[in-house]
Parts: sequence; structure tokens; C-alpha cells
Amino acid sequence: MMTFIEPFRKTTSSFVALVFPVSALLVVAACAPQNPRLMAPPTQYGIVATESKPTILNVQPKVDIMFVIDNSESMEDEQETLSANIDKFAKKIATNAGIDFHVGVTSVWDTKMFAGMQKEYGHGELRRLKDPKGQYLPDSFGRFVSSKVDYDSHLAQAGFSLGKEPGWLQVLRASLKIGIEKYNEKHEVEKTGGPENEEVFSPVTRALTDKPGDKYFVAKSAEANKGFRRVDAHLVLIFITDADAWTPDKKDGSRDDVAPGDLQDFLADTVGPGYLQQVTVLGALAKSSDKASDRDPVIRHACSGCSTQPDNILSFIKSMGGKSMGLRGASYGVEMAKLGSFVRERALTRPKVDISNATPERGTVKVSLNGEELVLGEGWVYDDERPNSLIITKDLSDVNGAIDIKVDFTQVDAGALNSGRVRGSNTR
Repeated sequence: MMTFIEPFRKTTSSFVALVFPVSALLVVAACAPQNPRLMAPPTQYGIVATESKPTILNVQPKVDIMFVIDNSESMEDEQETLSANIDKFAKKIATNAGIDFHVGVTSVWDTKMFAGMQKEYGHGELRRLKDPKGQYLPDSFGRFVSSKVDYDSHLAQAGFSLGKEPGWLQVLRASLKIGIEKYNEKHEVEKTGGPENEEVFSPVTRALTDKPGDKYFVAKSAEANKGFRRVDAHLVLIFITDADAWTPDKKDGSRDDVAPGDLQDFLADTVGPGYLQQVTVLGALAKSSDKASDRDPVIRHACSGCSTQPDNILSFIKSMGGKSMGLRGASYGVEMAKLGSFVRERALTRPKVDISNATPERGTVKVSLNGEELVLGEGWVYDDERPNSLIITKDLSDVNGAIDIKVDFTQVDAGALNSGRVRGSNTR
């Protein structure tokens, strides 16, 4: 857990309004220009209460992971392989007690095939969670695996052994096996008919849109997915498919999936300007070296203008700075572990600690990691984009167990102002 502690300090006996020009609080005087990240950013002071009480902020790295899994007929074995090896991926993240994770699962889509059909799950809707026998968990558990939920008690009461793996991992293993939706051209049964032109990108936009009126909004999915996506969490998208995204319809050549560039624009709008650092895209995909029978028909055979690998997905992953691995092969588990390490590194390398609710005196900020003090400029710097915010620059990806970051400082009060320890003026 990352913890910020503001020490107890009495101020004046009445409310005091502190009015300052916008200037750096902890600026170190020097003739030569300095790195702004080694100085406190500009701050506008407000009102200091009669008595400042200790404030504790829990600042944990948060990660929201969404699997988009191909449930066409050719993917049954691949779902089993993913489930069998998911511990290699997940343990790279969950071995750190300081990470707060959500993991949800949705499937690919086919807008044309599913038009007018009553589907059990909506476009981009997260699948229900399952126990190790494949039975659905009660709805109270929600649609995603969470590090904050006690699955152990439920599984123990249901007779499952917890000796080898924690409950959350057993639930995740089972939930990744979403099953196969076989292709049925005549649609003789209302809910059947597997995806023919697998849409890989469109489920992402539907799963992450919760505002009615948005062009990607799906009411059923928004209601089911409530609580999964957190604006302050690192987002991870993982595509598991033997097909490609945004492929043309075989009959008329039209495309119903979201284009790679449109998905990137969607993420930029949804996450914000720093989306390339706040979103990680991964894939377990078919490769050109796979047997033809192990690839989706659209990329199965080489022909004029055709590709034998998922070029659109690979291009999108590359543009987002992500990584991919083969969907099959003896090293599947090893490659999964590498993807897990990559996510861990991306989510933990530069966490931010927001202290904008308080104002430190110049030169009093001290930052420590698990009891060891970090040096300004080496282990941490000021965030020059946000007032009174710190960036931990020490690489935390190799820290096992809990991460406890403590930020101590003396808060600005009227006494500090009047004594000259803080630059500015005051009015009563």
C-alpha cells in the first residue's frame, strides 16, 4: 500500500486566508536554471483551518485488465490453454500486495451475424464469473475478478480446496473459458450462430462506454460492466484470437469492426492525453508459421492481397507500444509470464502521489519506500504538470510484497508564513 501521511500541526485560533502570487513553494535558489521536477510546482494557496488533522491517502497502483476472447469454433483448445497458463501471467501482477486489480472477460462480436438475434451477452458485455466447476458465481460477485473481493470463503463453503491456489485465481481460470459459439448459417436456434467476421476492436469501445447517447453506448453492457473501469487505473487490453480485426465481409466487402485508428482515438478521448502511458495492449495471436488449419479462414491461405497473420491487430499493438505472443506453442506459459512482467513494469514504474490537498513548507518534503528514504532527483521528483504532486521514479517492478511509500512534510500555516519560512503575504 502506498501511504501518504500529513503530520498533525496546530495553526492559528481562527481561520486565516493565505493569498500568494502563483510561485514555486520549494524552489531552491540558484543562478543557473534548474530542472522543474526538482522543484515544487507553482501553487495557489487557499484557506487554512483552525487545526490541521492528520490526513491519510491510500495511493495504490490500480490495474484494470480486459480480455477480449475469440469464441468462434476454432478457439476451443486455445481457451483451455489460456486458462491453464493464466497463473503465469496473473502472478506477475498479484504477487505484489500493493496492486489493486480488476480482471474482466468479454468476447469478439459480429454485427451482421448477430443483427436481430437475442444474445445471452450484449456487445462488449463482461461475462459472468464461474467457480472451478464452471458454475456461475452469485450476481453479488459482479462481472470481474477483483483483488478486493473474498472468493476464498465462497469456494470453501462450496467444497473447493484452497491449498494450491487462491480463490481469485481459481475463479479467473474458470471464467476465461467462455465457451464456443458455433457458426450456424440458418440460425435455427435463436441464440446460436457463431461469429463469422470476428470483430475484435468493437467490444472494447462498447465495454468502456457508459454514457447514454454516445455512439458506442450499449445499455445492457454498461449496466453489467458497472464498476469495472476506474479512471485512475492503468488499463490493459488483451486480445486472444486466431483471426484479425477489421476484416472485410466475405460477401460485400464492408467492415463493421472499429478501425485501428478509431480505437486509438477512442482511447485517447477516454483516458486522456497520457493514454499511451496509461494503456497497455497485448495479444496472443495466430502466426504465419501456424498450420493453416490452426488459423482463421480469412488469414488461413496466402493469396494476392491476403495476409496469413493478424496484421491489423499487430499494427495496433505496435502503435500503442504493446507486446504480442503466439497463440500456440510449447513456450506459451513462458510468454504469458513475460506479458505479465511487462504489465507489472508499466503499472508500477512511475506511480504518482497526489498531495494537492495540502501545502508543504519549503525543503520539508521527505519520501521513503518501505522505510528507506528516497533521494530527490533519484528516487522521486515533483510532477511539473500538477501542483503538489510527486512522481516516484525508482523502478518498483522488482519490489516483492507490499509497497509502502510514505511522504512526510510540514504543512504551511500562518506561523510559517509570518516567520518568513514561506514566501508570500497574508491577509486576515
